Amino acid sequence: MDVSPALSTWGPGLAYSRLLRFKSGTGVRLPSLAVECDVCESWTMESPTSFVFRLRDDVRWQGIAPVNARALVAEDIVFSYVRQGQPSSPNSPLLHNMAEVGAMGQLDLRITTRSQDADFFAVLADGHSKIVAREAVEVNGDLRSGPTIGVGPWILERSDTNDTHVFVRNPDYFDPGQPLLDGLRVHILPDELTRNASFLVGALDVHEMSPQTWAEYKSQTLSASPILIQEPGIGLEVGLKADRAPFDDARVRRAVFRSMDPYKAIDEHWGGFAFVSMGFRAYDPGWIPADNEARQLFARPGDAEELLREAGIKEPVPVTIKVGDFGEAFLAHAHAISVEMQSVGFDAVVEIVNRREFGESVWLGGDYEMFVGPPAPIASPNGYLLPVLHSDGIWNTTGHRDPELDALLEQQAVSLDPAIRAELIGRIQGRVFEQAYRFMPAAKIAIWAAQPRVQDFRPNFAGNEYHHWARVWVDGS
Repeated sequence: MDVSPALSTWGPGLAYSRLLRFKSGTGVRLPSLAVECDVCESWTMESPTSFVFRLRDDVRWQGIAPVNARALVAEDIVFSYVRQGQPSSPNSPLLHNMAEVGAMGQLDLRITTRSQDADFFAVLADGHSKIVAREAVEVNGDLRSGPTIGVGPWILERSDTNDTHVFVRNPDYFDPGQPLLDGLRVHILPDELTRNASFLVGALDVHEMSPQTWAEYKSQTLSASPILIQEPGIGLEVGLKADRAPFDDARVRRAVFRSMDPYKAIDEHWGGFAFVSMGFRAYDPGWIPADNEARQLFARPGDAEELLREAGIKEPVPVTIKVGDFGEAFLAHAHAISVEMQSVGFDAVVEIVNRREFGESVWLGGDYEMFVGPPAPIASPNGYLLPVLHSDGIWNTTGHRDPELDALLEQQAVSLDPAIRAELIGRIQGRVFEQAYRFMPAAKIAIWAAQPRVQDFRPNFAGNEYHHWARVWVDGS
């Protein structure tokens, strides 16, 4: 009943399992949206739109009333998906392509989709697609006030939404030996200075750091080694209004791209912890634009000036850049882009808008000539590719009309062959860069630090994943 990962991924949601989950741990190269069974044992594809899942026979609900440790059955999956798919559910869009779900006995169920969908398994693995018990929901009509009863590795012991979520190990969890810890405590610390101080004194075992904090910590702790996670689709995005002057001319749009030096901005404004990408999630590292190829598209002011001359532009081109007020790095990066554009023949000015206006009026509403700010939090690749990049997409606020791009987008959306889809994604990115509609000059690299005693912390946070916490252990020596 909530889209916030604060609840699904860092709060009470850790008590629940899903039909599928995203892979994490040793041997998983990030970013990754590869899936594996969670409560299922196996699955078969009857057709490109029909799948049969076999559930594990050793999964039991946590021993809390009114569910009382009964066995998980296929009807639990059916109930959960039907409930999530109700129009009143904020997470119903995840299941928009699910046509039917039905039990075929105690441990088997069939799911059919309305159309062939390359992202459908990622939707089932998303951290919001929980398996919940009908008896628990019926206590209060929803689960906002509990009871929190899942089949996952963690049992919620206490939850203070303004402070801490405390979990204890589920002794009856179906994966033998997991979780490896006796308990897990998630602290909600809004103040960055408090978070940093807590980690430095050892009150926190695991902590995500800002680039500045990491630089300070590294200078004090020479042996520190960060866990770096590329997060495509999170960071700073740039978009140009392609259906009105001056950006209805592709040469003018390309001139903007050529004027920018995103790699310089990454070093100066993001502490080196960012990369050039597109605005959507990646199934594997091969979906991220090759660095050597991307560099050829930028920091070429001479080419930018020539493109403006070819477009017949003799006077500075006035452009207003709307930037969302999402922090110092966003504002500084936007100002750097305006300076770079001014150097090649644009009269670029920056207009700062508040976060709500940016989300509603700019990114979603299309009220801009050029924007700089974060993209919407979209979990699946097709959740961005089709609504944002397709000519008929509901969030195509750049206003471009591109039949060649549309054909590529439609092909990849139904491709169930990973190699073929990856090739199509590469062509899509090439087309978007060539036509200079939008891109991410600074996609986020998350910096995670752990105390030396923390072992096997190999997270995958894609799709609001959280199962990696069941494999972490602490060296008590």
